[in-house]
Amino acid sequence: MKTILYLGFLMALAVPGILQGQENPLIVRGRVETDNRLMLRDGNDWAWNENRLDISLEQRLNPLRIYGNIWLRHLGPSIVDSSSGLYDKDRITPLNTDIRELYAEVHGFIFDELDLRAGRQIISWGTADMFNPTNNLNPWDLEDILDFGRKMGADAINLQWHFGYQSSLQLIFIPRFQPASMPAGPFSEILSLRSALPDVLATAEYSDEIILPRNNISQSSSVGLRWRGFALNTDFSLSYAYARDPLPLPTKVSLDIVHETTTSAGTPKVHATLIYPRQHIFGADMSGAIGRVGVWAEAALFLPESEITASVELPPHQLPFPMPGPEVVLEKETYLKFVLGADYTLPRGSYINMQFLRGFIHERGRDDLADYLFMQLERNILHNRLQIKPVSGGVTIADWNSPGKNYSVFYAPEISYRGIDNLDISAGAFLFTGKGEGLFQGMKDMDMLRLRISASF
Repeated sequence: MKTILYLGFLMALAVPGILQGQENPLIVRGRVETDNRLMLRDGNDWAWNENRLDISLEQRLNPLRIYGNIWLRHLGPSIVDSSSGLYDKDRITPLNTDIRELYAEVHGFIFDELDLRAGRQIISWGTADMFNPTNNLNPWDLEDILDFGRKMGADAINLQWHFGYQSSLQLIFIPRFQPASMPAGPFSEILSLRSALPDVLATAEYSDEIILPRNNISQSSSVGLRWRGFALNTDFSLSYAYARDPLPLPTKVSLDIVHETTTSAGTPKVHATLIYPRQHIFGADMSGAIGRVGVWAEAALFLPESEITASVELPPHQLPFPMPGPEVVLEKETYLKFVLGADYTLPRGSYINMQFLRGFIHERGRDDLADYLFMQLERNILHNRLQIKPVSGGVTIADWNSPGKNYSVFYAPEISYRGIDNLDISAGAFLFTGKGEGLFQGMKDMDMLRLRISASF
């Protein structure tokens, strides 16, 4: 299958030369990128090695537009674990093909004010920078946990009615459910699914089973509705989505106590059953300016369709063991995630961006939401040939009752060379520290250096 896809894209790359004389030539854009990160601890292992060919193809045949975007990648080190693997080149050099988007779009479908887009697409809702609590129809692509805001494509029917130039109504229907991808490589434990277990079972030996919704329209589909408008020099929108949570929650936990000797206390083993619950999501966002300062705000009110309780089961021969009671892992009550942000371009090529975020993507329920402050300061020097980011990162407070024991700091300085058109060479670092609980606190032993080179065409 991979070979067929590669050959198909090689043929597509040859088509523009054939179509040069035609009225509507095939438009090919792309980027070649290498991203390498080296751990500063634990023997200086490679934390990340990705070489990516990002190709976009576009054909415009008014009123029809056809678009596709694919990533062809070498990702990570060799995964050979026996001599037989030496005969498999895919294990020596792991390759990955990711069809990000592939859709057809018609402007003026049936009547002039209606646009139709059908196929695999990434739907962008919200006005905040990278962190969009209203944007919940596409599954999260968390493979690279430090690539904030990345989504996977979803097969969808996207209808948009335009009411003049200042407002529109959008209807999205996604017939199939796709779960989010979890972090890869050294980041794989950052968003561990076992963290949702009852606290009493947190240290047990763990295994699990994922129960996906039945693959039919009633169980697997999602819908979204969004109205956009413009008034008082401000863009704004109201939205609603009925979708499943892309990250699973435990609904049943089987506990087994394995005794190695007749006198040992035994080792607890846990097997969890995980589901993807449905939720209603009501959203609102705005973006505008106060003087020369750009401002935005975005909020989403989440209402789980039902309460999620993790029941604990013991085998019959272990009933004398004191069994933990069921624990509610998600209340059927509303909780609010929101973002407030501003940016400003300073004299002499400096730019500052700040955002306050309540609730990261993996946090659910009123008592589980942490606060995040993200900051970025950029400065262009040497006639824009160099860009430096002396301030880039964020601060997290997981518990305001004892912030000194529940905080984390994420710092990502970077310098980029852009003295040649279409070439970007960036060097930087990811540095973490903190105490207690929190997303970035879990990465405090993962400081790393980064070198990224990209060339676009």
